[in-house]
Amino acid sequence: MRPYMIFWKARHKMKKDLTLSKIKNTNFSKLYDRFIIGQKLSHSHYEVLLAIAICFINAEENYVQQLGYRIIVSYCNQTQNYIPLYEIAINSGLYPVSKYIEEHYISDERKNFFTEWNDAFTEQYADKSIYHSEQQRALVNFFVANTEKTLSVIAPTSYGKSELILFAVKAFAGKKICILTSTKALLMQTKKNLQSVSREYFSKIVIHPEMYDAHDPSCLAVLTQERLLRLFKTDPSLAFDCIIIDEAHEMLENNTRSLTLSDVIIIAQKRNPDILLKFLTPFLTDANNLKIRYTAYEIKGFKVSEYIKSEKYYIYDLKGNSGLQFYDQFFNKIIPVQSFDSIIFEEEVVKTYSAQKNIVYLNKPADIEEFALALADILPDVQSDTILSACADISNYLQSQYNLLTCLKKGIIYHHGSVPDAIRIYIEELYKREPSIKYVVSNSTLLSGVNLPAERIFILDNRRGRPYLKADSFKNLVGRVCRFSEVFDDNNGSLKRLEPEIYLVVGKYFPARVNYRTFIQSVAKVESRYQDDLGNVLLENTHIDATNHDVLIQASEFIENYENGVVCNYQNRYTKTEVGKACIMNGISEVNVFDNELSMQTMVDSYKKENLLITDSNTLLEVIYDLFLRFLPEKGFESLIRLENREARKFYAMMLDWRISNKSYAEMINLFVSYWRRCYQKNADALVYVGRWGDVARSGSNNKYYTYLRNKDRKKVINLAIVRIKEEQDFIDNVLIKFIETIQDLGMIEETFYKMIKYGTDDEFAICLLKNGLSLSLTLLLLEKYRDYLQIDVAASTVSLDDTLIDEMKRGHENQILIFETRCCM
Repeated sequence: MRPYMIFWKARHKMKKDLTLSKIKNTNFSKLYDRFIIGQKLSHSHYEVLLAIAICFINAEENYVQQLGYRIIVSYCNQTQNYIPLYEIAINSGLYPVSKYIEEHYISDERKNFFTEWNDAFTEQYADKSIYHSEQQRALVNFFVANTEKTLSVIAPTSYGKSELILFAVKAFAGKKICILTSTKALLMQTKKNLQSVSREYFSKIVIHPEMYDAHDPSCLAVLTQERLLRLFKTDPSLAFDCIIIDEAHEMLENNTRSLTLSDVIIIAQKRNPDILLKFLTPFLTDANNLKIRYTAYEIKGFKVSEYIKSEKYYIYDLKGNSGLQFYDQFFNKIIPVQSFDSIIFEEEVVKTYSAQKNIVYLNKPADIEEFALALADILPDVQSDTILSACADISNYLQSQYNLLTCLKKGIIYHHGSVPDAIRIYIEELYKREPSIKYVVSNSTLLSGVNLPAERIFILDNRRGRPYLKADSFKNLVGRVCRFSEVFDDNNGSLKRLEPEIYLVVGKYFPARVNYRTFIQSVAKVESRYQDDLGNVLLENTHIDATNHDVLIQASEFIENYENGVVCNYQNRYTKTEVGKACIMNGISEVNVFDNELSMQTMVDSYKKENLLITDSNTLLEVIYDLFLRFLPEKGFESLIRLENREARKFYAMMLDWRISNKSYAEMINLFVSYWRRCYQKNADALVYVGRWGDVARSGSNNKYYTYLRNKDRKKVINLAIVRIKEEQDFIDNVLIKFIETIQDLGMIEETFYKMIKYGTDDEFAICLLKNGLSLSLTLLLLEKYRDYLQIDVAASTVSLDDTLIDEMKRGHENQILIFETRCCM
């Protein structure tokens, strides 16, 4: 075996002082450039590269070692001779790689004592049929050995953070443990992952504040930070023994949700100074940046440093007509691959360079749908009975003119925050199991732990929101392709996926003035020194100056008023009124509570003197406006400022009435379209609010949140209605509900009406199902037709679904979307 000879010969010639800078100043790049873009080389050239790669792997500088590994991986994939990679993997502890090679690329006649010994040694890293790398096993051992300590785990996607959560659930059996997820979608996903294990240790999984039983000595909760804040309000004595913070890097950001995440950690430690915190994140430079003001905990950290996948970055510049180029992150240079051809549109680039499963990243939901439809235009229909059946179910659930159906028939799904929840979960699963679906077009929702199989990713916009993607978000996005489960799959795996292909497509979706060379260097260059970007003022290491001092004061006032005694030597304001305290406890930050609470309390006293008890939606919206929204600041919170308009308040009253009357999504679409038609008939030039789907700014604003209905055909109006219903429901559930809860706490809403507003029903059995994560549509169906297959304990807030329920629903020819949702809840 010639590679073995080269390996040992090269080891003795290696240089200890090799650096990337020194390598750049040699003639090595002439051969390397041809090799790394896949040009065919002579046998002698491959041998030279292999020998040099071994030298690099044995160098002292980490980046040089990674370059050597990259050359080995690419050499093996190009030549199909995987013996060198086998040797490197065994010596570097990359046992999933060595095991895969041993099983798929080393024939029995080529095996010897050493391969058999290595195979036996590797078995100690096996977990059933899955093999762990050295650092994967070290990570598990670290987590287990430090169960009774506060930890940070910094590990890329695929390193088994879900298994760590399962271990923690077992370790804290009989105690109170909470897993914090960043989104409601991940909440349900995490609950499903825990169910099989948790039944042995906990009576239920709490996913809604009202499921919590204060008399139960143990508790397993899976919540968002907003739901945990409401749970702390429900039980002022609740103290957790452990909280696991998944996607913990999101706490660093400068936004309301990051502050709320910090708030609940502060409260949790105030209530239990011995609480154990487990921070899980795919990236972070310094674990100490997770320390929060007004707390006292030390973090013991583990950071994965293994280098298993080596990304290959391609650039297709449609603006500059430069054709396909390769960016090398080690030498920080761009290498031409293919001169300009006839491709002029983004969808053609994606189609030409796509693999079996592909992610297309865009920033704006409107761009996502526009591109998905453009890609659908150039693809043939897929031949799949599964797709035809799925299209029929989605059509019945929503509307036959939904854009997603056009895309699905061409093997495309799209994924953004305005896709209805039940549809999004359903099509995610469809994408995973249906080979004919090749493309998922998505935005930053992919960065919050959504795991979908993909071999390649096409980045058509380098922004996340308004700013550019930062290095951490970019790497998190890139890490979503070629997960270990796909690389090492026994049936469909491929070591070519150790070189994930990332395509930067510079076209109309890219910012006009962006320099893609500067961008790719800033996020991918291996020698760049990345630092955590701290925006959250409640983090200890966030620098406080004149620009954010007032924000810190406001954040400190909120947390001290919510949980008295957390801020030492507190010198700022406390609420003085019933309404002020209620606002704080319900997380109202849009209104300056301290400046306006006396005026608000005067209004409350006046309402109570009149014995006001709200029983209808119109009155509720008027009270919300009179009591709170009149005190909004002049700038910001445009979605709430709209409610200064009486017609806008009538609109949301109408939305609440639809909830009360249990309108299905399909019914709401028709009602929404009819509402807009009436607006158009009254005034053909009327502007309607459509949020981020808008193309017109109202006078005095730069934000294009409005649109004209004129010149829009019925299909466009229907698709606008679908996304707006989802966004308006989210607005009600995430924003308006805080004001409704505050009014309820003040005793001004009739109880039955309150339940109808909050749940869409006052039936206690239905409410119990809703608290357990079922949608209203599914809840009503199960209670009407499948009541005998449900075990509902209202007092304990628990629901059990009979194992035969799915088969019975299939016999009843129920919509597959509802059947799939049921399966997810079992």
